[in-house]
Amino acid sequence: MREFSIAENRMFQADGRDFIFLVKENAVYQLDAGIKALLDGVPQGEVRSESRLLQDFVGYPSEERGELLRGLVKRHILVPSSFVKADGKPMPTAPSPHPVPMQTLILQVTEACNLACRYCYYSEGDGSSGGRRGHRTMSRDVAEKGIDFLLEHAAAAEKLVLVFFGGEPLLNLPLISSAVDYAREKADEKGKHMDFALTTNGTLLKPEVIQFLVDRDIGVTVSMDGPQEIHDRNRRFRDGRPSYGAILPGLKELLRASVRKPVVARVTLVDAPQAVPDILDHLLGLGFAEVGLAPVTTNHPAYQFDASRLDGLMDQFRRLADRFLEAARTNEFLGFSNLIDLLTVIHQSEVRTRPCGAGLGLFAADPEGRLYSCQRFLGEDAFCMGNLFTGLDGSKVEGFRREAVVDRKPLCMACWARALCAGGCYYEAWVREGSPFQPNTHYCRWIRQWTELGLEVYGKIYLSNPEYLDKLALLRGQTSIFNQFYINDRRPV
Repeated sequence: MREFSIAENRMFQADGRDFIFLVKENAVYQLDAGIKALLDGVPQGEVRSESRLLQDFVGYPSEERGELLRGLVKRHILVPSSFVKADGKPMPTAPSPHPVPMQTLILQVTEACNLACRYCYYSEGDGSSGGRRGHRTMSRDVAEKGIDFLLEHAAAAEKLVLVFFGGEPLLNLPLISSAVDYAREKADEKGKHMDFALTTNGTLLKPEVIQFLVDRDIGVTVSMDGPQEIHDRNRRFRDGRPSYGAILPGLKELLRASVRKPVVARVTLVDAPQAVPDILDHLLGLGFAEVGLAPVTTNHPAYQFDASRLDGLMDQFRRLADRFLEAARTNEFLGFSNLIDLLTVIHQSEVRTRPCGAGLGLFAADPEGRLYSCQRFLGEDAFCMGNLFTGLDGSKVEGFRREAVVDRKPLCMACWARALCAGGCYYEAWVREGSPFQPNTHYCRWIRQWTELGLEVYGKIYLSNPEYLDKLALLRGQTSIFNQFYINDRRPV
């Protein structure tokens, strides 16, 4: 006789309807009252026989119970008891036996920057983590070697991404231009598609630069912190001049000209979380397609988000989530990137064993060709993983990949949100926790609250305008997957 347990889960409600979130599957299902009552009556981790479970389907005709049971097993809501350890906890995720192709390379085309943002993790500003800025500039030879390296390590991956980073990357525009041409030529030869992206502070957006970005189809992210009085508080030129006024004319032209690849804004939050809705409205009002917001990463007490600020930020994110939901119900769009990303990950049932692709399918190269797990670790010798000219250090890469997996973080394995968080940003953990492989415990409560909010919004959109979730997935370049079902009379939604 087969035995089953209820899979690790989190129950939630949306608009009075019951849903279940499967932790290991990152899948969401709506439950009818009978199934909800059955699941409520079986303690998580308890093993029950198939015959006992069939008896527990109170209120269902006997001829339907077998099919209902099979439906719960098929959707992994009920799992064979062998999938659960004796202590009632889920078995860890098995590592993938397949090699990971490289898909993204970030080129630090220059270390120089014409701004001295006070909170910059890479500058000598008074809020930095020590300052790592130099004056090195990447040469054409290094950039081309990086492109060759990306293509050589891409294996079967057909879509690749080359990102230009700084400092301020537009200070080395000639190199970016030659690199784009070289990358397109080499990618065409190998039958691959190469996308390009660039992160800029927006101060160098002259007409000829804008025309170049548009003509070469380069995706642009602009670091901008909101209205003038907020932006200029921390984002100033090296001589102390404010930067907002210098950015605005070129930015408006870029936003007008960029049709094929809409421009997005990246906001660093330092204080006053109550200003978040105004920041979003201001930047969307300028013409940005989307706005992503993140608290500054630092140990500097003047800039660090404490528990009170995080609570304030959650309050504002709830307000924005309500606005997003209102827009979604009428097929309108609110470019709140944080929520779009979360809803897309939930909808795609993407299970994260690591928080991002750093050191996996993504690496960053400094001006001399030294390789790091991501751009935030550039210049930190302890996190150098090789060189474009001599190759990756296999032992360092494998060590990083082994230690980074969420299964090695006991606190995370006890958390229901781990499939969406996986412990959080490696760099953030290094700065705040002392190790890139530690979970970001200072954010744990916030992340769980944010995930609960995301699940609730997901459920409400699912009930009112389910096709909208497919649209969000397509917006992120994902294949449309609609695998949620009612667990009642076998009707797919």
